Amino acid sequence: MKKLARILIIIPLLVQCGKQKKDEPLASNFFQQASLEAEHGNPKKALNLIEKSIEYKSTPKALLLKATLLYSINELNESVTLFKKIINDKKTPPAMKADALNNYASALYDMGDPDQAYGIWCELGINKDYLSPELSYFNLGLVHLRKATKLPDDTPEYFEELENAERRLKQALTVSKNYTDALFYLGQIYIRRNQLLPARDVLIDLLLESPEHEIAKNLLLRIEKQINAAKRA
Repeated sequence: MKKLARILIIIPLLVQCGKQKKDEPLASNFFQQASLEAEHGNPKKALNLIEKSIEYKSTPKALLLKATLLYSINELNESVTLFKKIINDKKTPPAMKADALNNYASALYDMGDPDQAYGIWCELGINKDYLSPELSYFNLGLVHLRKATKLPDDTPEYFEELENAERRLKQALTVSKNYTDALFYLGQIYIRRNQLLPARDVLIDLLLESPEHEIAKNLLLRIEKQINAAKRA
């Protein structure tokens, strides 16, 4: 009877393994479709597709995409719960866990916990498994810039936050010199400090990389007018 019992246990396991192999292409197909919809700015459609992928086979990358999509449609509590699950899962590859930490920090920040988010981004900046450290430096720069915007613009604290934001954005650009978002906000910092020549140079670099950036174009025109007016004065 013991041998029979063992056979009965093994048979369902073999059937399940076969089913998983058949389900893998379907899961992969739905994952690819979800990724494309996400890239095209259709998060809700992408979310439906990734749910189907997970039904066939739950993988860390599928769960990470689902959590990120939930975050993108402002389902913050649900996204945070899923990010935690991914981060704490021993099966999650280190690089994927680092990506999850970055997105988790973004959700925490939006939920009103900037201190914990800031700490995570600081750690990610020196995390050898994180393949996009420029994102963590960029986020740290934005934290300081947002703090500055809430302060009177004639206080030492205001300029200290701008200086911290500048330092972090430059760290991002050291990793990725053509990071257009970092260039844009660095230009904003120079404008706030009335440093028109550095602001112009940064915006020119941005437009060389991203010529269609309309806000940068308008800012550059305004700065050029101010520089020319100062020359004539």
